[in-house]
Amino acid sequence: MDKIETLGRIAELEAQIKTATKERDELRVASVANGWATWSYTVRMSAPSLAWWKENRPTVWKKYAKETSVKKFTLV
Repeated sequence: MDKIETLGRIAELEAQIKTATKERDELRVASVANGWATWSYTVRMSAPSLAWWKENRPTVWKKYAKETSVKKFTLV
């Protein structure tokens, strides 16, 4: 493959991915609406990297940790 073929194939794959993602999202919405699936939410703690903690503030990580909500598609 040369440069033009490779870049063309990348563009083609990206278009397929966008189309498939859109279809997947629509199907997920329909599944939830029909009661076949649910959205479950979990809380995840995130903070600076462990290397930063070990170097700067190893004893106060809870002060800088923050909660983030994670949305997960779950089949019923």
